[in-house]
Amino acid sequence: MVSGNITDKVPIAVISDGKPGHENQSLGIAEYIPNSDIRLFRHNLKEDFNEFWLRFLVRNFGIVRNNSAKYLQYAFDESEINRLREHRPKAVISSGTLSAALNILAGKFTGARTCVCMKPSLLPLSMFDLAIIPEHDNPPDAPNIVRTISAPNRVSDSMLGEEAEKWWDELPPGDKVISWIIGGPSASARFDGNHVLGGLLETLVWAKFNGWQVWLSTARRTPESLEEAIEKIRSGYPSLTWSLLWHRDRRNPLYAMFCRSRLAIVTSDSVSMVAEAASAGCGPIVYQASESKNDNGSKSKQDRMVDRLLRGGYGSRIQTPSQINDELERILKGEVEFPCLDDTSKAAERLMELIGQKTTA
Repeated sequence: MVSGNITDKVPIAVISDGKPGHENQSLGIAEYIPNSDIRLFRHNLKEDFNEFWLRFLVRNFGIVRNNSAKYLQYAFDESEINRLREHRPKAVISSGTLSAALNILAGKFTGARTCVCMKPSLLPLSMFDLAIIPEHDNPPDAPNIVRTISAPNRVSDSMLGEEAEKWWDELPPGDKVISWIIGGPSASARFDGNHVLGGLLETLVWAKFNGWQVWLSTARRTPESLEEAIEKIRSGYPSLTWSLLWHRDRRNPLYAMFCRSRLAIVTSDSVSMVAEAASAGCGPIVYQASESKNDNGSKSKQDRMVDRLLRGGYGSRIQTPSQINDELERILKGEVEFPCLDDTSKAAERLMELIGQKTTA
């Protein structure tokens, strides 16, 4: 057990590039720490020469506390730097390359411990007090590295409950719910809309004849043509009792859906949504949206992450619409239970040890 008074507020600074996926990783760790006093510092650095030059300076020249404020001015105005100083964080958390140099600078400036999620470009992981790195990124074995299956997220019992309450009046009643979560194409994941629609239709037919309802949400990357196709078929499938199409309604219902669902089916292109469903204990069934191998034929990072997830028993995977019925029968009628993925707690408890806070164990 680590020393420290768990009733005291624990000041934590989160440095963010504003990307929701990155921000949620950092906030998930910070929110897990009991009594955390979280301050969010968003910057507007872009992938350009100035940002690269900042990382180059931090890596190659010994940035010390006395000149760290000078370099923080690359991204923050004086009032934000003063807010960081006054907060006196015990830890600084960031995710992604764009925030990594600022993480180190903020640590030097405040004397806080530094925690980075994801492997940043150019900056070695040894420059951080703690690095949270998914196994599919092949992190080295080192005392400051926590290897995870996927990325941390904000899924927790309290967050799921809050979101379920927020959406209570909008979501239909009932507890026999299957959630369908659809992503879209990306630079590293191909996506076949017709293939995804076929899997959805098979699910809707099974749900109709077995007394289940299906809820659906699309995402920013979902092709609008697929959303239009879903809109056209909705009236013909009464088991599709609720849907949110992102290009028409840009809210995020996922945590509320996971809280109310027995099982989630998530397209394979989105590592973050698969991990969130697994963290909520909703399976998931990972539906292979398409082949997403690299150009040399090797598996993509997404596929390697899903492989590790399934080996841990956190869900299952299907390749084609024809496999939907058998898998739903196996899980829902066989009452198969899935454990909750615990990457976030694993990362947060290591950070708590590092800053001298009591862990929950």
